[in-house]
Amino acid sequence: MPYLRAVTRRYLRDPLYEKDVLQESFVKIFKSLQDYDPNKGTLKKWATRVVINTCFNYNDRIIKQPIETWDATKYDIAASLDQPKVLTDEQLLALLRAMPSDYARVFMLFIIEEYSHEEIAEMIGISQSLCRKRLSRAKVWLKKTILNPSDSTIHYSPPLNYVS
Repeated sequence: MPYLRAVTRRYLRDPLYEKDVLQESFVKIFKSLQDYDPNKGTLKKWATRVVINTCFNYNDRIIKQPIETWDATKYDIAASLDQPKVLTDEQLLALLRAMPSDYARVFMLFIIEEYSHEEIAEMIGISQSLCRKRLSRAKVWLKKTILNPSDSTIHYSPPLNYVS
């Protein structure tokens, strides 16, 4: 339960819907438990996918507003961008909030949740090539924003010890 709550907080745009999303996710999980195939992956990964899809549905259907809150959990985002580890939680949160949602969705699923392009494409209903393009564009967007914070409109300031 705590793990799925953290996933919900990471993907849901409005924390007010957290309990609703978790409840709806658990109902979906229990109703379709007979569809779970242990040969395709672990129960944890399958349940995580249900929660993520439920979050996406809430974001698209109900909330329809920019991302305002995500957990500021540290991930090795800098390493995925070939940048030094200098981002604070607040800076990472600001970057992810400001990133276009299509890019952020693919970026988080690939980098944080460690889904494959094939799995992500199936989850969000796009082609694998589009999934790869969005991940690439998300990385370019982040690099550009990190290296040129004055060019962006987000409230992000590089750390004092950052060397470009």
